[in-house]
Amino acid sequence: MALDVRTVRGWAESLLRRLEAPEGATLQVGTEGTAPGTGAGVHVTLAYPDGSSVTVDLDDALPEPEALILLAEQLQDSVIESTGGRPSPRCPAPGHTHPATPHVSNGLLDWRCPTGTSEASTGEQR
Repeated sequence: MALDVRTVRGWAESLLRRLEAPEGATLQVGTEGTAPGTGAGVHVTLAYPDGSSVTVDLDDALPEPEALILLAEQLQDSVIESTGGRPSPRCPAPGHTHPATPHVSNGLLDWRCPTGTSEASTGEQR
């Protein structure tokens, strides 16, 4: 099933709330790619007030779980960079200071400890 703008926008908006994106950051989601040679799919751009931005190109050939993970990882990296390295979301394991990492299971996104030392998670979202 091909990705659609409405679904991907919902994912991105939910992710940005969870990641606590900086105030003033703007989200654009569409089917027009920003880079030459960009194929069919959905393209997500997060622009910051300082003029920097990140674009995530989600190819139509990607299965939904892989597209959701790619989007979560790329937006997380961008938000962490834009906030000076503040881990977001924080790892749910007690005493850990690194960010949690995204995982998809049964169509739901869950944030977990990247070391695998804890079964703790931050909860699920679609």
